[in-house]
Amino acid sequence: MSYKLKDIAYENGGYWVLKDRDAGALIVFKAGVTHSVSDSAYKLDADGLSLAIARCDYLAGREIARALTR
Repeated sequence: MSYKLKDIAYENGGYWVLKDRDAGALIVFKAGVTHSVSDSAYKLDADGLSLAIARCDYLAGREIARALTR
């Protein structure tokens, strides 16, 4: 499956949300060195987008908090 830049719905730090229209889902990913790994998926609607963005922000914030406590 091939995705384009327009399929990225949101990004925060090393986390991003993909609109996967074929699966009918919004998928939260963690960016890696060679590939991204999915974290969670939500329904492809306004509520799902809100949840996916909240999850993305939570994960990014948690990563920043960990870095500050090291």
